[in-house]
Amino acid sequence: MISTESVATRLEDARDSIHTSTNDLWSVWTGIAADAAADHLDRERKSDTTISYELRELASATRRADEDLAHAARVTLDRIAAAERAGFTVDDGGVTAGPGFTGVYEGEPDAAAHWGMIRDALRVIGEVDDDHARRITGIVSNLIDVTPSPAAFSPDEAAHDWAMLTDGTVTSEDLGRFTTNLAAAGLDPQSLDELAKGKVVTALPAGAFSYLENLYGEAGADGVMELQRQLLADGSTSALGARDSLASGILALSNEHVRDVDDERGGWDRLPQDVRDLVEARPGAVQLDGYRVPPTLSAFMDTLPPDIRGELESEPGAAASAHRNALANPGDAAYIDSVIRGREFWEFVGTGNGTPGAELGTKLVESAASQASVIDATGSGTGPYDTIPITVGHAGESMLDVTSSNHDVSARILAGDLNGDGIPEVQRDDILTPLFTHAWDDGGESAGRLTNWMTHELGDARAGGDTARVDRAEFAALNLSQYLAHEENFDRLMDVHGENTSNIGEVNPGLVRAFADGLHGYIPELVRADNVGDWKQNSLESPNSNEAARRIFTLMATDQESSATFGSAATAFGRYYADDFVEGPSYLGASNAGRLQALLDTGIYNAGREMFDDRARIDEFVQQRREDTFNTNYTVIRNLVALDPRLSGTVGLLMDINSTSIRDTFVPAFEDPEATPFTGDFSRYSAPNAYNLLENAVGRYGLPQDPEVIANLGDLNLLGSDGTLTYPSGNPPLDAITGAADRALENYKINFSTFREYYIDAYGSIAPTNREPNAPR
Repeated sequence: MISTESVATRLEDARDSIHTSTNDLWSVWTGIAADAAADHLDRERKSDTTISYELRELASATRRADEDLAHAARVTLDRIAAAERAGFTVDDGGVTAGPGFTGVYEGEPDAAAHWGMIRDALRVIGEVDDDHARRITGIVSNLIDVTPSPAAFSPDEAAHDWAMLTDGTVTSEDLGRFTTNLAAAGLDPQSLDELAKGKVVTALPAGAFSYLENLYGEAGADGVMELQRQLLADGSTSALGARDSLASGILALSNEHVRDVDDERGGWDRLPQDVRDLVEARPGAVQLDGYRVPPTLSAFMDTLPPDIRGELESEPGAAASAHRNALANPGDAAYIDSVIRGREFWEFVGTGNGTPGAELGTKLVESAASQASVIDATGSGTGPYDTIPITVGHAGESMLDVTSSNHDVSARILAGDLNGDGIPEVQRDDILTPLFTHAWDDGGESAGRLTNWMTHELGDARAGGDTARVDRAEFAALNLSQYLAHEENFDRLMDVHGENTSNIGEVNPGLVRAFADGLHGYIPELVRADNVGDWKQNSLESPNSNEAARRIFTLMATDQESSATFGSAATAFGRYYADDFVEGPSYLGASNAGRLQALLDTGIYNAGREMFDDRARIDEFVQQRREDTFNTNYTVIRNLVALDPRLSGTVGLLMDINSTSIRDTFVPAFEDPEATPFTGDFSRYSAPNAYNLLENAVGRYGLPQDPEVIANLGDLNLLGSDGTLTYPSGNPPLDAITGAADRALENYKINFSTFREYYIDAYGSIAPTNREPNAPR
């Protein structure tokens, strides 16, 4: 409301300033042109006055709506308070007698009368809201009608701007004009947000695409880079703003979902040819035919960026050798030059605000995968980096960073469906394997942005009712899981550089953390014991087989942070499974909880076994990684609660898990782990499981009514004086906790022995034990 009035005031100030500045002009300027200018200014002044009037009407209507709704709400709250003072309880279902209610005095309203008054007040709120909404909608409609459409770009606007910026002097007026044009051809924050969600935006004025296409076509990739360096060197606020808009314009021009008022749209084909050539450059490609190696060493060195030049100059003779080799191998030199130029160009474009088009994005990912393959082939004696030993760092990362804001690109790459028609055109492994196994300078963080978004988007899209984005995230998570769980891919990721070499968590920890971030919301689909999850049956593996899930949990255990992410999420879902069992009548909650715990255990043990040959080091790794895994990550929990409100009950347990005592219960001492690593004392699982069930039962049904049970819980410090359940600190006797919780659960007719039977059977289906069939559990 205040900001709306502020806009009106600024518009009026600008209108009055123009009128004052031009008022004396007409005494000295006469004629047809002067009359036309005066008429134009008069029309603009009238238009501004009309717009200002509608803005102030909007501010006034909003203020009145706020006041009237506040009054109606106060009336409703007063009537609720009156009912409660009379001894009634008010909830969504109506007004009922509260605890200790003794009746009403003669002539005083009863429960039905109070509820009638409250409903009348609620109806008034709705009527007031509807009335003001109609009024505000009408004003907004009027405002849209009286607001002039953005001026269309003239056909020669881009050529004029480029000539103006490259004539040797760039004045503040030049920058102002250029920035204004780029802003008019760009997107506002709301449109950028819609675009990031995969929506089509139609915010550009007529001619905007022609302007952008002609501007970047006039400049070319090298011209854009020269201009952005000039603007960066200028350093003024206006110059830096123009630089940002210059980068953002490339993204808008490339995006198929950006359209103007005439339904012209962006896309890959609108980008300058030399920009497209940078993306599609491969060793020996025709796009490189125009390159010529500078004939002198000094000229050659002048073409190199500071980091590469510094590296060559630091080693005697390296620069001269690189130049000789470039002259002798011009095709390889052309490829390396394209990689260098591409790195600088996409690093600059990545500073802009916006989302690349899907076709540009998929081509950038393909190019990054190709560059990784070329680098990893170095040593064969035939690659570009063999003939010209120059290191170009962060080239692939710059392209991947640009694509990260378009999740359509990620979903397509993960499916091998590059054009998004639902039919894979390429083997996704041919793109993903080079990206995932290359030893990235940033530890795989840039590559990981292709995979880190699904869980977050699942929660955000569900909250907004966006089923298309829910489906996209789910499909991407499934495709990533299929890739990671494939035996050949799994083996490669566990020995990235060949047999008995470092695993993916050691080579690219940032990438594994991205896997965990993207997939932890889909842990129930990995458990999928009942085959009724969101993923279709057999889409990941056969029913009652968790081989694929074991591989994924093993990969997560190769990195400490990733293991903690999966462990925190698994703990939350374990709590949900406990609540599922409490709700009944199905026993799937117990089976899923046991299967999930076994997946965590086997993943950690298998990772240790893959990483170490020494038994003592395996055991040490397992113990440490289990402690890491159950060290609560509250950010993970908050995100999961956003996915499903039923998970909100997990937070209480996770506060408890921060204490050493309960975390230790998840680290049982195994007997003969080499033969069968999971022959553990299940009483160490029984205590937290019984506590989980009890906490969920109390949350659903309240505290047990048996005084003896309450006293027993209090004696073990399971129940505080305020009636709150808390897992006891220190080193509590596990059997006592299990027994106390078990007895309390009997009050709700919940059989903990049944839970334990199903839990252990499901656990054993993934991590078979050595127990005799009739051995005590």
